[in-house]
Amino acid sequence: VIALLAIVSQVSLAQEINRKMTDPQLNEEILIGYCNRAGLEEGEFGKSYKEYYSVYVPDKTTVSQLRKRLDNVEIIIVLGTWCSDSEEQVPKFLKLLDKINFDDGDLTMICVDKNKLAGDVDISRFEVMKVPTFIIFRNDKEIGRIVETPMNSLEGDLLMILED
Repeated sequence: VIALLAIVSQVSLAQEINRKMTDPQLNEEILIGYCNRAGLEEGEFGKSYKEYYSVYVPDKTTVSQLRKRLDNVEIIIVLGTWCSDSEEQVPKFLKLLDKINFDDGDLTMICVDKNKLAGDVDISRFEVMKVPTFIIFRNDKEIGRIVETPMNSLEGDLLMILED
């Protein structure tokens, strides 16, 4: 898994970021492959991104607990800019990461089409069935996921994962 994350990090630097394509199933422009916050802040997805990011207020007590549990944690987010759950949950999750002072260098975001394919980025090893999927790693080992929507809250679910 260490090698996998190193490859993902290195490849993401070599790959084009925020690549757009027209999804033939949707007949609309989407992001595909690796993306960053700047890419998510554009277009139709960007409108939702800004709205959900600005109004989300994570629980302060949980945020404080999360800050203490970030050692050796990396996160991969697989999302669809065409997906309403991604439009809602990804901006909230990114705001949570900002509140807990999570290092963006330990975050990788990958956009997929309706078929859960990420263009020339192979994500088959992550076995993503629904988006968004937030995959949490500690010491290069997957320790948990939040799939589509949280069971309780993003911060509560993330704390549950990081406490194990």
